[in-house]
Amino acid sequence: MKPFWKDKKLTEEEKHALLVETCRKVFSTDDGKVVLNMLLTDLHMFETSNTERETALNEYAKFFIRRRLGVRDTKSMTDFIAETAVTEGGE
Repeated sequence: MKPFWKDKKLTEEEKHALLVETCRKVFSTDDGKVVLNMLLTDLHMFETSNTERETALNEYAKFFIRRRLGVRDTKSMTDFIAETAVTEGGE
């Protein structure tokens, strides 16, 4: 089976939609959530960036969330973060 990203019959938009769907499928599993948390931690998503390298990694984390996971609804993200901070007591 040829990977969908090499399928010349699909448009770039279709390939992107399939990639987002695949990422969401993978990262919605319990194991996927562990891996996603590790990736975002490694990309300095949850801490202040102190170097140019860390800032570049952090920017990629944001790109990954927007483009690879297809998260565009910032209101939902904000609601989730606020709700999580309240239920978990913040820091």
